[in-house]
Formats: sequence, C-alpha cells, structure tokens
Amino acid sequence: MSEDEKKPMKEMRMRIKLDDATAKGTYANTSFVHHNETEFVLDFIYAEPARGEGLVVSRVITNPRAAKQLALGLSALVSGYEKKFGEIALSRMTRPVDPGNYN
Repeated sequence: MSEDEKKPMKEMRMRIKLDDATAKGTYANTSFVHHNETEFVLDFIYAEPARGEGLVVSRVITNPRAAKQLALGLSALVSGYEKKFGEIALSRMTRPVDPGNYN
C-alpha cells in the first residue's frame, strides 16, 4: 500500500439541491434492474395488474460502484425497517418484470 493510500480521505462536503418537481416524487410499485460491464439501469415501474400493464415512470442509469452503494444502503434501511415494524412479506404472486415486454 502506498503512502497516499494510507492517508485518511479528506471529508468532502457537497451541496445538493432538490427542485420542487423532483421533491414530489413518482410512485412505482415494482422495478427491473439490468446491467452491462459499465453501467446498471434501474427502471421503476407503475404496474397495474388488473389491466395487465405497466409503465416505466423513471429510469436511473448509474455506474457499478454507485449501484453497490445503493444496494448496501437499501439493505441497511430494509433491515432497520423490519426491526422496527416487522418482516416485509413478499407475495407468492410477485414475479420479476420481463424487459422483453417493454414497448
């Protein structure tokens, strides 16, 4: 390990802005994630099972490092949620969305 690698990283502060439209959010009740060597694509979908239809309401494209950070963060949050409120049950009817059905 080089001397530079041994030095603690400086704390970097970043100011993040959130506009009103984004702050309102978008509801999604399912998602699909796929990847290639350089990026992960997260599609958030509003599915209407009664109609047999779904609509991609948001797509986030990110790099593998950010995807892993997201996965670790979500895992910690779900674990904390379940400790406080109980296990989140998944329906036996839950099926992954087939991206071949996109149009």
